[in-house]
Formats: sequence, C-alpha cells, structure tokens
Amino acid sequence: MINLRRFGLSLTALVLASCAQGAAQGRDQPIVIEHVTVLDGRGGAAIKDARVVVRGERIVSVTSAASPPPRGAVLVDGRGKFLLPGFIDMHAHLLFPRCGQGDAPPRFDRALSEKALSAQLDFGITTVRSPATPTVEGLALRDDLNAGRVRGPHALASAELINDPSLTDTQLRQIVRDALPYRPDYIKVYSRLKPEQVASVVDEAHRHHLPVIGHLQRTTWAEGARLGVDHLAHGVDWSADSLPADRRAAYLEATKTRRGFRSRIDWLEAFDPNGAEQTALIAALAENPVSVDVTLMAYDGKFSPPDEGRYRRNPALDAFPELRDDWTRCDDATADWSPDDFRRWKAARPKLLAWVKRMSDGGVRLVSGTDLTNEWIAPGEGLHQEFELLAEAGLSPDRILRMTGADAAKALGRADIGVVEAGRRADLVLLSADPRQGIGATRSIGWVMQGGRIVAQGRPGAGR
Repeated sequence: MINLRRFGLSLTALVLASCAQGAAQGRDQPIVIEHVTVLDGRGGAAIKDARVVVRGERIVSVTSAASPPPRGAVLVDGRGKFLLPGFIDMHAHLLFPRCGQGDAPPRFDRALSEKALSAQLDFGITTVRSPATPTVEGLALRDDLNAGRVRGPHALASAELINDPSLTDTQLRQIVRDALPYRPDYIKVYSRLKPEQVASVVDEAHRHHLPVIGHLQRTTWAEGARLGVDHLAHGVDWSADSLPADRRAAYLEATKTRRGFRSRIDWLEAFDPNGAEQTALIAALAENPVSVDVTLMAYDGKFSPPDEGRYRRNPALDAFPELRDDWTRCDDATADWSPDDFRRWKAARPKLLAWVKRMSDGGVRLVSGTDLTNEWIAPGEGLHQEFELLAEAGLSPDRILRMTGADAAKALGRADIGVVEAGRRADLVLLSADPRQGIGATRSIGWVMQGGRIVAQGRPGAGR
C-alpha cells in the first residue's frame, strides 16, 4: 500500500504514471481517500471521517474510515478536506463565436473553444450541457470530448436552435429529423417561436425520444410547460404576457424606443415575482417537473457597467485576451446605456434574485448554469461566480451544491454522475475549505478527478 499524506504533485504524478503503464496495471489499482468529509451532492448532512474507494472509472464504496483499506491501494489523506462530486454547468455552449470583420458574420473558433473547455476542467467542472450547438461542428466537438480526444468536461449537447417564426409544421419537423444523424442530446426552441410552433417541435422531438430545451419569450414559460418543454433556460421569459395585465401596454410602448437589452430594465420594473400568475407557474414547473437553469451570470455580466471590476477586469480572463477584445469591440450589450439605465437596472435587479428564491422555495428543479460564451463570463470561473450570485439570492450553500450535483444529474437523466456514492463515475473535486461556510470555497481546489483519473490540480481561484 502506498501512503500519500498529501494530495499534491506526488498523487498526480503517481496516478498519471500508473495509467500510462497500461490499463491492467494502472486502472485496477484502487485509490482511497481517507478521513475526508464527503458532501455527496444531495445537499444533506455531511459524511464525516469517510473513506472513498475508487477503482477504474467508478466509486467502489463510501464507508467509515475505521475499516481497513484495500491491499495495494494508493492512500490519500483527506483530513480537513472536503470531497464533492464534479461540478455540472447546465448552460455552457461548446463553441465560441468570434467577432466578424466588417459585416462578416461571427465564426466559431475551435481552438479557443478547446482552450476554454480545458479551463473548465481546471475549475472542477467535469460535465457540461451545451443548450445550443452548431449541429455538425458542435456535436463533433461533443464526441471528441466524450472520447477523450479533447481535454475538458464530458458533454451533452443540443443541435442548432430553432428560431424562425415563418417555419411551417412540416418544416419544423423536418429540421428535427435532419439533426438525428448527428445524435443530438436535445432539441432547442428559441425566443421567436409561437406556441403552435413550439408544440410541433416538442411533438417531433419526443417522437424520437429527444428532450426539448426552451429559451422562450414569444411563447411564455407557462405555455411552454403546458406544451411539454422539458427544460427552461434563463431566469425569466421576458414575455409581455408574463407581466401583470395592467403593466403590459406600458412595457410594449417602451420597447418601441428602448430597443435591445435596454427594454429588459422596463420589463423587470413591471414584473411581479409574487403575483398570482407567477405562483401558478411555480406550481406547474414543480409538478411536471421542468428544470430551470437560471444563469444569473448571463445578466449580471452582460449588464455590468464599463468601470465594473467583478467581470470586466476578472483575472480569470487574463488567459483569454481574445475574449476581452471581442466583447469590447463587438458584444458590449450596454454600450448605448446611459448612467440612468445602469441605475435603473441596479434598482430592479433584486426582483430577479427574489424570483429565483421564490422558485427555489416553491420546489422548482433549479440547476446551475452560466451561459458560457456570452459576454464577461470567464471559462470555469464563471460557474463559481454563479454560485455566489445564487447565494446573494438567498439560496443556502447546500441548495447550491445540490443544483450543481444531484439535481443537475436528475435533469440530465443521468444516474452515474452528480453524487458521491458507490457505482457512480469517479468525477470528484477535493476542496481545502468548507463550501457550506461560504460558497466561495468551491474555488479551493486541491485536485479534480474525472473517471478515476487526476486531471487537474491546484487552486485556480486562489486570491479571488
């Protein structure tokens, strides 16, 4: 038995070296994390002084550390450490679009995307869901990730989103069938589709056993849930029909002069998270159940003012100067905002946080997601910032860890990830600080394990 009293370079070197010597020798040698506190991903009580045995790609057992370890095991001393399931980002687009030159459309940058995926793994993210992906390029990248040809999280991915309000029932169904040879994990309907169009896509996708993700607006969340949409993206639907009846006309009038993202302020000012319609919606989402990835990062980062440091000067973006450049030149959503717009957004923002808390308290299956590839969301670091925003909304650390653990796995329909228990994949993160005492401790990463192999080490979020 090999006793490693520290979980540093010696463990990484040993595990990687043993794997390189051949599957029979390296993959059969058990790794035992002893005397560790396990936060299993369900958000319940911690398992203290535990022993977690990993063999090959799987967790073999989670028991008391009092029993003798297996012979020939690599022993890792977990005293004072916290073992969690690998984090799951439920809204992380696989391919980054780059600024076009002049009137040229954006192009997808495979090399930059691979660099970002690698960074996600360093931050403990072992699984991602890409809720809209260029069908051919994006699903090929998903396959390369899952086959181990590209370093990064394992991935599930949708085909390209559907958003043309002129398409007929026949055309919509054909789009779904055309994607089938590329084996998408999902089909996604987008904001401009009418309810009857969403119904056509849902029916056809379900015929082929494909769940549907909805980024809805023209079709409200309530309508989408009634039509059978399986997953909802973002925190709200921004639909006029989701506002109180006496506020809709004023909002629609505001959209005529305050186009683009500025009208989001007017919508949120009119929104009533405690209204009867929203109470009924929460009940419907909880009963179905429909998962919601709230992506608070998508709004907080996008609507940050030019002099804001939390996102625009995030040190985690130093490794991605091309993203800073693109987001400054081409994708600054608030370039036309006035000081009064920023003031109004800041004043209305607590409503969005209150709505997330209401959904959580009402039993809606909330899951963690960032909307990666959007402005000022740093690869990897963005999910930890999302955790902090969820905490600001009033969600407990246990609830947040469940969102990125057991609840995310349930929403994915996966029984092999998201929880630290026997039989699941050994996708694990070892932390040096307790995230229940402060969710920022999710950055205190000692190492990241994916499928039983140490794939990253260190503390990428140290000092932030």
